[in-house]
Amino acid sequence: MKVAVIGAGPAGLVSAREVILHGCEVVVFEAADQIGGVWVYNKSVEDDLLGQSPGQLIRCSLYDSLRTNIPRDLMAFLGYTFDSKGGGSDTWPRFPHHTKVLEYLRNFSDHYALAPHIRLSAEVHRIEKLAGGWTVYSGNSKERFDAVIVCNGHYARPRIPILPGIKYFKGQLLHSHNYRDPSAMTGKRVALWGTSASGFDLSGEIDKFAARTYWCGNAFNEPMPFGATRTVYPSPSGFTANGKLIVATEELDIDTFMYCTGYHYDFPFINDEIVSVDDNWVHPLYQDIVPPADKTLGFIGLPYLIVPFPMFEMQAKWFVKQLISEFTLHDAASRGEKVRNRSDHLQSSGLKKRHYHRLGDQQFQYYNLLAQQCGQPPIPEWFKQTWSDAQRSREANPINFRDIDLPTRGPTICLFDQPRPQD
Repeated sequence: MKVAVIGAGPAGLVSAREVILHGCEVVVFEAADQIGGVWVYNKSVEDDLLGQSPGQLIRCSLYDSLRTNIPRDLMAFLGYTFDSKGGGSDTWPRFPHHTKVLEYLRNFSDHYALAPHIRLSAEVHRIEKLAGGWTVYSGNSKERFDAVIVCNGHYARPRIPILPGIKYFKGQLLHSHNYRDPSAMTGKRVALWGTSASGFDLSGEIDKFAARTYWCGNAFNEPMPFGATRTVYPSPSGFTANGKLIVATEELDIDTFMYCTGYHYDFPFINDEIVSVDDNWVHPLYQDIVPPADKTLGFIGLPYLIVPFPMFEMQAKWFVKQLISEFTLHDAASRGEKVRNRSDHLQSSGLKKRHYHRLGDQQFQYYNLLAQQCGQPPIPEWFKQTWSDAQRSREANPINFRDIDLPTRGPTICLFDQPRPQD
């Protein structure tokens, strides 16, 4: 069996490994000139700082100071630790800088000898299902495959919600996608819209340089105690005719407005008849991975607010094992019915469609369901305990949680600068 993997970021690399481990042939198509996906840093930014119509697409969405907000022992692929026994170092911080994550991924690729299977600077323009399999179009070539795994990432196409009166604002508009460091914000009045991880990190970083920082949004993705150390404002409702930002009953005179409003799921190479994207809800998909009627097309990495690398790994195991019939899925009709039932439930829940792939604390239930179906062990207990440790620390120490030592519960070696807290 021959499998195409689209993307050589974390999801694509672990998917390629699973394909190889199960005795299949794999080709990984990567649009960039190196592996790593979202973890490849590029200091350059796009000419359109909103990222809507850039002359040159810059795939990087990292800012220079970024560190993980999840401890490295959770970030690691299970069985390939983030220390000297795996692809990292014992001396790396518990919440490593993005450069360390990229190094870990490169070491993962080397360890599993993935490089011969990866084609760099090979953007996929189209995939097409024909009798007997899939045709993948890349550059001027086309190639047949038995299956396709989509791992193209979701941090390249910024989401820009509509704000009435935006045309009247004469200051700088940008999305966090094109933010790299706070130096350009020195002495300015800056408003940021978005209360998830980037909004929290950047509002704090910029606040040290700006004359005034306004952090706007709801607290959908973070509990309010997490943001209580910083002045927060409601989501803006628009701009006045003289270019001031309207927040509740206030009109704010600002120099820069930054969207920290996330990204669009985007699959320009896939026909909408296969899957559709409706306000970031990718459907129809069984288990958030395969279309109900076609088990040869898999999507890895759609769920968010998760521990990403182990989740990608389990999704990849599940997809490959069902592909080669190591376990049997429900028939297509039953899968379709389950997908419709879940869709009905989500739509009746009051959630916005763009939150349908949001898991949070439900990630372990989802992980274990996949594991049970494909005959894998459930998520280790130490993993869930460490997740709880990290969440409690983050809520108690929202500013410096990355520098607070946590108990070491799993297999990862961590060398502490300070005495380790007692379990």
